[in-house]
Amino acid sequence: MSTEDIISARRDAAIQKWTEAVFAMYPFETTGFIRTQRDQFANPVGHATRAAGEQIYDAVTGRDVDMEKVHASVAALIRIRAVQDLKPEQAVGVLYLYKSVLRELLLADMLAAGDVQGFLDMGDRLDTLCLMAFNLYLADREQVYAERVAQQRREASQIRRWAARHGLVENQDGE
Repeated sequence: MSTEDIISARRDAAIQKWTEAVFAMYPFETTGFIRTQRDQFANPVGHATRAAGEQIYDAVTGRDVDMEKVHASVAALIRIRAVQDLKPEQAVGVLYLYKSVLRELLLADMLAAGDVQGFLDMGDRLDTLCLMAFNLYLADREQVYAERVAQQRREASQIRRWAARHGLVENQDGE
């Protein structure tokens, strides 16, 4: 069996196994909904995870992929995880779950086919995607924090105006 045949034959199983591993990281009561609800608007986490799983597998295994699509699907997954207040290793670490999936499903057959370098290259490509995901996570977290600061400033401004109207503080807004 050639490396391409091995990669093609194991694609669906690898994507499913990785997706299930990601879903297992969520609380038990949430996991059932994430697994069963297929509507992308009702279940953005499940939809983004499945889409990213396909794109990541294809990119990591060296298939001819549109890197803009890979970037977009990884960005969607990481954006959701960034607003869930996960630690960086939790948010980005889900991509690393693919390493054990690839070892389990591809390593033995690729070694038998004599393609050790092909397997090692997959690990390198996954590491590159993880670095990209980390950069995306940082940008998303910065945006979340900037929005929180802006919201607090709006609230503080409203409180100052209310206090000034009621004579509790000197009006600093020129009202």
